[in-house]
Amino acid sequence: MAFESAVTEEMRRHIGTRLFPDFPPEEVTMWGIRRFLEATTDENPLWQDEEYARKTRWGGIVAPPAFLEAFNPSNHAFRHFPDMSHMGLPFELPFPRLFSAFNEFQFFVPLRPGDTITSTCRIGDIYERESKGGAGRMVFVRMDNEHRNQRNEVVGITSEAMVSIEGSSARGTSDSAPPPPNKVESRPATREQVCFEDIEVGTQLPPLVKDVTLFTILKWGAAVNDYGPHHFDYQFATQVLGLPNVVAHGPHNTALLAQLITNWIGGWGVLKKHYAEMRGNVFPSDTLTFQGKVARKDIQDGENLVECETWAENQNGRKVMLGRSTVVLPSRK
Repeated sequence: MAFESAVTEEMRRHIGTRLFPDFPPEEVTMWGIRRFLEATTDENPLWQDEEYARKTRWGGIVAPPAFLEAFNPSNHAFRHFPDMSHMGLPFELPFPRLFSAFNEFQFFVPLRPGDTITSTCRIGDIYERESKGGAGRMVFVRMDNEHRNQRNEVVGITSEAMVSIEGSSARGTSDSAPPPPNKVESRPATREQVCFEDIEVGTQLPPLVKDVTLFTILKWGAAVNDYGPHHFDYQFATQVLGLPNVVAHGPHNTALLAQLITNWIGGWGVLKKHYAEMRGNVFPSDTLTFQGKVARKDIQDGENLVECETWAENQNGRKVMLGRSTVVLPSRK
């Protein structure tokens, strides 16, 4: 049977199109950082303990890398257009069921209190795939956000993709039950420094356990101004999208997966790249266990690069997220 493309020429013409009007720069404030930390229950001293932070490579408090999500232009639009105008794509998606597919972050310059951030968004790519789970065709729309500070430095590039699915999606469900998850205890951020010589391929990262509730979902929405109705409107989530409940934000889960990394690398480590792929919905009352391991280590251009494979399992042992991150670790030498 011939594969009929759901991506039209009109849709392809919009690749590279700028989305959203110009928004005024927004300041990085300690109040905003603390709201973000509250939403992610992140106790890393690098983001809030000035005395500790001054002794690290950063010389003072910096924001968590995933705090860039607070400057996502789509979240700006919620702040400036409460009626959700200016939120649509310049074309109609072929299928009504929409889900978050992945988030990808590249970090270049840390965010510091007092910085002002200007962000722009463009449609980076549009492509399609056939579902392996019987949901038919899937159309992906990737949006690329560039974030610059008051010195016109690119502090980071964040990409996100939504997927428009032809049939009903079984995301987060399966006919065969996975094995029960291993019970692990969450470990807090360390004030001790892990170094390049300390780790080998296969080294396990200290795990992180997070409980998801409607309250945590709402706190994230308030911290980054993401008020998509499927995150808090039960009737919309169930009747329009066919979900069993409201769902947690994909970027929230991505930020928690990044916290697994930043808890481990210490005040002298650098998170350069972070990718998270959504493999299942996360609902209120879920418990997520974030884990990872070192997949590769290498020295390139004088940097001690470490690649980590990461994942998140819910309380039923289902992997709802797969990730990978690239970090730089200091040397004991």
